[in-house]
Amino acid sequence: MLIALWTGRKPTLRTYEMLCWYFTGMADEEELLAHIAKLQKQD
Repeated sequence: MLIALWTGRKPTLRTYEMLCWYFTGMADEEELLAHIAKLQKQD
């Protein structure tokens, strides 16, 4: 639910993966924000 509130849409598997990678340290904040911006651009 928090992912949907943050991104403004239903979370996809790719969004879930990006969040997991971010929390484990495999992706940085820039990559996560770029992914979310890309999702918001598609709307």
